[in-house]
Amino acid sequence: MEKAFDALQKAWNALVRAADKNLLQEVVNTALAIDLNEYLDEGKEAFTEALTHAQAVLEDQDATAAEIKEAVSALNDAMQVLRKIPTKDALRDVLEQINAQDLSKYTDTSVAALKAFVNLANGVLDDPDATGEQIAQAIDLVTNAYNGLNLKPEHNGTSKGSTSRMPSYGNLYGAQGIAVVNAAQGVAQQSSVRSDTTVDFTLKRGSAYCFKMTVVNGNGQVPSFTVGNGSVLKTQFVAKIGNDCYYRVYAVGAPGQSTGVYTQLPNGAPQKHCIVTVSND
Repeated sequence: MEKAFDALQKAWNALVRAADKNLLQEVVNTALAIDLNEYLDEGKEAFTEALTHAQAVLEDQDATAAEIKEAVSALNDAMQVLRKIPTKDALRDVLEQINAQDLSKYTDTSVAALKAFVNLANGVLDDPDATGEQIAQAIDLVTNAYNGLNLKPEHNGTSKGSTSRMPSYGNLYGAQGIAVVNAAQGVAQQSSVRSDTTVDFTLKRGSAYCFKMTVVNGNGQVPSFTVGNGSVLKTQFVAKIGNDCYYRVYAVGAPGQSTGVYTQLPNGAPQKHCIVTVSND
């Protein structure tokens, strides 16, 4: 009986290792499809090391389940750190959003810091020889400066208005890497769209707001973006960067009018994200 149990246990362990290696193979395949020429230098070395280690574990017939899982986790983490090289269009979009903001309710010191970084970013934008690294740094600087604006005492407790935060032009394979792991583990994943803005808000007539819609487990799908009433908000597609899609809305309706903001994936149900109300100020 004891020998039979030991044999059964060994067979079970072999099945577990095989399943774990299938998972590791899925993540390695995703990593091998990445063109590092499209990514910033930061994180490349760690990614290459994690991929080399994962491939070695795949080839090791005696690799334990713990070693396989560690290789999966390390490679997936390394993929999430990679950041795709941004374009000048991405930088231009960030600067346009900042220029559209009313900065009068923020402290002079924080606004001065923001304007200094905006001037620096404009210099990068005008430089025909600007590198991807410089563009990424400019985006980070102005984004962080905007998100670090301090409200004047009389405005404490109020929101930042039409743009609560600048969009993040991050990596392409972070969410996709996680999706690969979940799929390989047999976890059912349903495609959906996650908006960076889920709270109802007001938008001054004549002004604009940019939504960031992140497609989760969508395998590169692009959602349709619409509003309930086109006479209240006009819409415009801005950019697709990795799993993030950016859409701008313009307040064209009469003050007091409201409409919902929706996305819909192919063959999916519409998702309502928030309601926007047009205001006088």
